[in-house]
Amino acid sequence: MHTVVCQCCMNKIFNHSSESMKEIPDKSVSLMVTSPPYNIDIQYGHNWEGGRQIRSKGVKYTDNLEESVYRTMLANVIEEIKRVLKDDGQVWFNIKNRYDKGVITPPFWILDYFSDMYLKNIIIWNFDWGGSTNKRFCSRYEYVFFFTKQKDNYTFNLDDVKIPALNYRPDRYKSQLKNPTDVWRISMVSGNSLERTEHPAQYPEELVERIIKVGSNPGDLILDPFMGSGTTAVVAKRLGREFVGYELEKDYIKIAIERLKNEETNLF
Repeated sequence: MHTVVCQCCMNKIFNHSSESMKEIPDKSVSLMVTSPPYNIDIQYGHNWEGGRQIRSKGVKYTDNLEESVYRTMLANVIEEIKRVLKDDGQVWFNIKNRYDKGVITPPFWILDYFSDMYLKNIIIWNFDWGGSTNKRFCSRYEYVFFFTKQKDNYTFNLDDVKIPALNYRPDRYKSQLKNPTDVWRISMVSGNSLERTEHPAQYPEELVERIIKVGSNPGDLILDPFMGSGTTAVVAKRLGREFVGYELEKDYIKIAIERLKNEETNLF
């Protein structure tokens, strides 16, 4: 049975804070996937060398809200997510460690915001390149927290995301495919990648594709409250889902719209 999606919010990116998602009716979203600002005091969009800015390209933003303001913003957005999420809906939330004053702080504080939902997985997104360090090991992972609104009633299309088994034995297993583990090795979006845009913190389509495939069905509405360059929208469209999103930076919305136009051209 296909879900009837509200036409007022279908396939749109709204240019205001997702602390108020007034355009989206209660219990209309099947899946939310996002990567919010990390608030780690990095000036995205600039290239630095030896502590000096050596070049500047693309749209910039500074990720350094006062912590109480940042936490309040996230709390407001998450409450809106819960309002618009269907009873059998789910949330996939990508966030990383902070490294400040010589100490790593894991982002497990985010669990407090979802204490009324069910944590099904903590995905370790492992990638193959990034910043270098000389007094600790280089960081090559981020977290993706997977929550459901109900304990047992939620979509999980395992067959759509199974991967080849390296140790397949026909005498023991019925299929050469297996359930992926909770460690996902997916490359970051490099500078020469075909999907690269001028957004400075773009997450890969492959990551979002696995999430949308496993957690939703064609025709479902997918929400991204921090849409950025439109990766969630592009992948949702490619997979036959509807999308809705929010983004404060108009230049990012322009990038997302252009990507969606290109995706539509490729589909037909």
